[in-house]
Amino acid sequence: MRLRSPSPDPGANGAADSVQHRTGPADSGDKSIIGNDLRIIGQGLKIISRGVLQIDGEIEGDVQAAEVIVGELGKVSGLVAGQQVQVNGRVSGAICAKTVTLRAKSEVEGDLHHMTLSLERGALFEGRSRRVATEDDLNKVLTTRVAEPRRPS
Repeated sequence: MRLRSPSPDPGANGAADSVQHRTGPADSGDKSIIGNDLRIIGQGLKIISRGVLQIDGEIEGDVQAAEVIVGELGKVSGLVAGQQVQVNGRVSGAICAKTVTLRAKSEVEGDLHHMTLSLERGALFEGRSRRVATEDDLNKVLTTRVAEPRRPS
């Protein structure tokens, strides 16, 4: 399956827009939302949440949360990591999660590192799928991915 249109190269613009969002424990029921009117760009940008993070806007950088939901209008160019990652929109970059779900309208270009993978009919995926046996193996992959240097813009 092939991604129709690749996203721009991460870090193409050195300026970063700021966004405020709440983070809390995964069991608190808090959800941080990056709205569809936000575009967040930055070299070496990392967004980290301890709870649920829903992305309806555009992020050029890495995202990590207990649960990441990329909405239908959401776009991420960078690493997406969490216990659970659900993609309804577009991701250009690696996904590392215990459970990865690619919904019917999703478009993903990059490698998937997972323990469990679910693809719905209609999902577009170009890359490699790598199943790991344990959470420790997944954490090793994540540590390696985070340590990799970014391409210069």
